[in-house]
Amino acid sequence: MGKKLLMKLFWGGLVCLILSFIGIGAILKTSGTLYAILRLLGIAYLIYLGIKSFLDANKVKDKTEKMVPPEKGEAFKNGFLLIFLNPKNIIFFASFLPQFINHNSPFLLQTTILSLTYLIVGLINDYLYSFFASNIGNVLGKHSEKWIAYIGGVAMILSAIIVVFQNF
Repeated sequence: MGKKLLMKLFWGGLVCLILSFIGIGAILKTSGTLYAILRLLGIAYLIYLGIKSFLDANKVKDKTEKMVPPEKGEAFKNGFLLIFLNPKNIIFFASFLPQFINHNSPFLLQTTILSLTYLIVGLINDYLYSFFASNIGNVLGKHSEKWIAYIGGVAMILSAIIVVFQNF
């Protein structure tokens, strides 16, 4: 996961925060149909990413050959949609963050501080994850990139299957 993908995750999180604060989170909480549609889109996208991960891993012919990184537009789309198509993110913000809002203080300042705190902690978490994943790949050797792509594909597809069987 490169620095560019981290920023895409950041923008996806920011859009979810904004949508939550303008009331979309409340609509998702009360509209089972809209929630289900967004959830199914997220499931379909996870399956797509899992299959794509398998296909990309199969493109590596020589074990010393590196996998081709995603194109600029594709990296943005993957990071942004991965966050945005998860309705639980928007509902989380709509349910969790208002608990920390003091109605006697400026709303915009408070939501800005809470949002930036969430986004910065998320960036640090995602950066550390990518840093350790990159170093594990270096430790495991040249063969690891293909296997990591396979494992990632399986994880995304299994995640989609688990979400299908969770209660709405």
